Amino acid sequence: MAGVKHYSQAICLFFVISLAMGLFPAWAAEQGERVVITDEAGRSVTLPAVVKRIVPLGGALRFVTYLQAVDLVAGVEDLEKKPLEAGRIYGLAVAEKVKNLPVIGEGGPGGKLPDFEQIIAVHPDLIVAVGLDRSQVDTIQEKTGIPVFFLNSAAMTSLDLKKTKESLTLLGRVLGRAERAAALVGFIDGLEQDLRQRSIGQGGRPTVYVGAIGYRGKHGITSTEASYAPLTWINGHNVADAITQPGHVFIDQEKLLLWNPDIIVLDAGGMDKVREDYQKNPAFYEMLTAVKAGRVWVMPPYNYYHTNIETALANAYFLGKILTPSAFADIDPGTKADAVFEFFDGVKAYGHLQQARYGYGQVVFDKTGVSIH
Repeated sequence: MAGVKHYSQAICLFFVISLAMGLFPAWAAEQGERVVITDEAGRSVTLPAVVKRIVPLGGALRFVTYLQAVDLVAGVEDLEKKPLEAGRIYGLAVAEKVKNLPVIGEGGPGGKLPDFEQIIAVHPDLIVAVGLDRSQVDTIQEKTGIPVFFLNSAAMTSLDLKKTKESLTLLGRVLGRAERAAALVGFIDGLEQDLRQRSIGQGGRPTVYVGAIGYRGKHGITSTEASYAPLTWINGHNVADAITQPGHVFIDQEKLLLWNPDIIVLDAGGMDKVREDYQKNPAFYEMLTAVKAGRVWVMPPYNYYHTNIETALANAYFLGKILTPSAFADIDPGTKADAVFEFFDGVKAYGHLQQARYGYGQVVFDKTGVSIH
């Protein structure tokens, strides 16, 4: 009996080590071996040692794309098949791959539950979910009988690259893509280090306001964010950091006039709202120093069906270029964006953003309205 006990312990130890390395033998799936892994909601999830078929929910297809694991996808949300307005770079990369896959639910912001019967019909080994709450995740697992693995980083209010790297590493192990996850983490580390080296010194930092940020929809100039990640990465002076609570917030126009930042950067997703507001109230904009001095810029949204990490990283380089041109003299924002997009998603997508009027540019306010150059 002691020998059997030691043998069982050895088998368990073998799978623990294999899990830590992100390696599972090919025969494990054939033998029906299963492992228990703790997800980012603290849930113990029992899943196959080798995952062959998955269903991503709540924008989890983004992480699956980053990890080059789209070949495992058995069904997708309807939102992932719709024509792209812009912003979801991963959607461009997988458009052809997912168009013929079965639809397992509507998807979209707000944590909509999928169609349980449709999920069961595509026979996944595992469901990967982001953007849902704990009770929804438990409900999906209970109703389908299929293990659900939860990641939380894509639904965070403020992008935390440390947590993002942890999520990529964890899911890479689960999906057998540990090597790719390590490459992604290394790439992000390299960008972080480069941005720190170029970052703005404390003395003489221009004040910056980022407006028109999307939050469960499109909004105008008074939609902003404290601790705005791409600005934080380059040590920028975000006037909204005066708000002690990090994350998204709507401010009054009077607050923006009081802050009166040196530079304003607008989210391209909210530009139509800015145009509408300017037509109604041009006097407000004309009182802002940044508008009068021609220091208003636009950049692509990185919050589009949760957080698009590659766009956020590319935007940090654009912000650096306009705030401290000398430190970013060797950077062309569009070229840098394409390099980042290609590493994460396998596509050079900046041209698509430009065609959709979501590229980088300078915003001009005049009697004819609002234009981008």
